[in-house]
Amino acid sequence: MEADLARYYRIELADLWRGRMTLRRLAVLVRHLPPESATFRALGGDGWTLGHYLQADLVHAMTGQAHPADPRIKRAEDEKRARLAEAQRRAEKRRHALGASAPEEQAGPR
Repeated sequence: MEADLARYYRIELADLWRGRMTLRRLAVLVRHLPPESATFRALGGDGWTLGHYLQADLVHAMTGQAHPADPRIKRAEDEKRARLAEAQRRAEKRRHALGASAPEEQAGPR
């Protein structure tokens, strides 16, 4: 954040402690940092600007295929993998619960 404040606004974070900047002003400046800033990326942003997304959409519209670097695609794939892993975890838990109560049934008739 400190580097972004210096890069984009030419101010020092130390100005907050020196009394030259209020917390409110710091919050406003940080809230309006551009998407390509290090702070934005560190907080979960992908570094893509609106222009990047529009260009990726143009690639998709012209080729019928998603742009390979589009973070929306990666995010969707990551979410799909997470849902699948969660479903597999729940299924394994159910199998384990059923297996723990089923040994008498598996023994068969005597």
